[in-house]
Amino acid sequence: MTHRILEVEFLDPRVVALRDQMAVEMAELYGEVRHGAGAEGIDPDSVIVCLLALDGERPVGTASLRHLRDLVEVKRMYVLPRTRGTGLAPRLLREVEQRAAAVTDRVVLHTGERQRAAIALYRRHGYRPIEIYAPYDQVPESVCFAKDLRPVDHS
Repeated sequence: MTHRILEVEFLDPRVVALRDQMAVEMAELYGEVRHGAGAEGIDPDSVIVCLLALDGERPVGTASLRHLRDLVEVKRMYVLPRTRGTGLAPRLLREVEQRAAAVTDRVVLHTGERQRAAIALYRRHGYRPIEIYAPYDQVPESVCFAKDLRPVDHS
């Protein structure tokens, strides 16, 4: 399966539809709606980049990067269930990290403790747990991670 990853607008309807599917999946997992549809209260002006993964012309994944106060945060990373295990999620994560490295040396993200596959993905790719940062300190079951993006000096 070959996927293309494109930069698109945060409010691109294909990405909004994927985020809506994510919201449904999260509601099933947590028993309540965790965020709303569409832009989920994210200021589009805070978004640094929004990525869309396509299988042919079908949208199958997305990830965004935004400014949150003095942080650079990975947001709404999601791949359709049928694409999980294909290598798309790690590729999408690497792509968003490359964009982050252009503006910061550290990226953060928030997920939920029931999202075990996501947590495992982040840990495999060098993310380490950090203190829960606002506004997620008000969200039950929050887990936050950070990754240092500075090049490692092997000398």
